[in-house]
Amino acid sequence: MIINYQSVDAIKQTIAEAPLVVALFSDLGCNVCLAITPELESLSEDYPNIKVISADVETIKALVGDYLVFVYPTVIIFAEGKETRRFERVFSMGDIEATVSRLNDLMFE
Repeated sequence: MIINYQSVDAIKQTIAEAPLVVALFSDLGCNVCLAITPELESLSEDYPNIKVISADVETIKALVGDYLVFVYPTVIIFAEGKETRRFERVFSMGDIEATVSRLNDLMFE
């Protein structure tokens, strides 16, 4: 399940508390962002140990400064509170899944 956040503080808290977080930073007007959302939803079902979150950068402008989000979509993977991998604008869902799979294996198995 993808959790949609409305505040930077809630995002920071989730990243600090959850061992593995996949964060989608997007704009509601971005068609690519809307297209990858079901894929991220599927990823969250395949890997129950991860938290998948999303936030609209146009609504929460502070995300630009806090997470250096300048293009849409931006997917950042956080492991134990630290940015581990970043995917911006043009990327493959296969690359995201491979990264999540590797981290999931290292952290949970």
